[in-house]
Amino acid sequence: MAGTKTFKRGEVVFREGDRIESVYFLQSGQASAQLLRKSPIELMSLRKDHVAGELGLAGQSTHSYTLVATSDMALIEMPLEAMKSQLELCPPAAKKLIAPLFERNRELQKELRSLRVEKDSTPLPADQLAKTLASVYHTLRHKADRDEKTGQSKIAWSLFKNYVQRMFGESPRRAEQVISILVKFGQAQFVREKPEDDPEAPEEITAVILKDYELLEATAEFWQYYYFKGAKSDFLKTDEWVMQVIASLVDQSAELTPDRNGIVHLDFRKFVETYRAASGRIFNAEFFGVIEQKGLFIKRHPTDNGVVLQFERGECHRWLNVWMVLKEIEKWNEKGTVDPHEAAFDPRKFQKSAAAGGTACPSCQHVLGGAPKFCPECGCKLAQAA
Repeated sequence: MAGTKTFKRGEVVFREGDRIESVYFLQSGQASAQLLRKSPIELMSLRKDHVAGELGLAGQSTHSYTLVATSDMALIEMPLEAMKSQLELCPPAAKKLIAPLFERNRELQKELRSLRVEKDSTPLPADQLAKTLASVYHTLRHKADRDEKTGQSKIAWSLFKNYVQRMFGESPRRAEQVISILVKFGQAQFVREKPEDDPEAPEEITAVILKDYELLEATAEFWQYYYFKGAKSDFLKTDEWVMQVIASLVDQSAELTPDRNGIVHLDFRKFVETYRAASGRIFNAEFFGVIEQKGLFIKRHPTDNGVVLQFERGECHRWLNVWMVLKEIEKWNEKGTVDPHEAAFDPRKFQKSAAAGGTACPSCQHVLGGAPKFCPECGCKLAQAA
């Protein structure tokens, strides 16, 4: 049933990507509809008698923005299904009037979102990520010359820049940064030469050589599917620990033969021991829940010889590669540029969390000093030695 809720300034009512389960009627105070990026992007300000979550009545399943209280405020929360029941009681003429109003509101919010995102100073905003990667992919795919012997493709730099800008409206500078990420992974190479008319000038980019399209295509497909489907920001943000665990699973199962469904079977105890020897981390079986929240499912199957992990190795490998690209894009957005000479994040290079004989928090793996009752990093209650 409907109920009144109060929020302090700065508190979040709902987040972008959350399922729409209620419609909110502001009674007092103000709120801001935002896209939470590196710097929040405000779409609009809401005040008394304004409504939020109303697009759930038009069939939209998730919130397209985060609602944050900008002052102390009160609102009435009405369950979505209850609101739908109320609308069903409206006369037919009213229903015909309401439906196009909801649709127009949806289109206006979409246009407003596009306008605000265009002004975003983030090097590669989330809304533009799939478009940028797809623009680079299609330009290379259709305009580069492929060498059938080596499988590599080559395109003149001037042709690449002109095509990506004129056909897709993409910034050549942004496209260059995407190529730089591929260079970091050894999937692309810049060809640099001195200008013919000035041999004393510094070398400049004259062409791009691409070894493979798969990484670029897979990342674009992943992002366009999950981002525009309304996945939560936590799902899309990379997690270094998850990447390290998946990399270990992929590597340890490299010699295993998949069954007819593409599933490999890996001894759980062997995995834990090998992972701990490489990383120094104590693997907690509950961490599989964290991995599931990222979209990958690792099944634990009990047998007479112990627990066996069952998973699709090919899927884990693809997702790991995509996460590695997204990790570099996150670094790009933080630093403002991509350095192709800087080493990419390698989930196979571990920084051991505890020295030999040391201890680590079983929840977050923070290195512990002394004998604390609670982890200073995550607050987890620690078992005390007898």
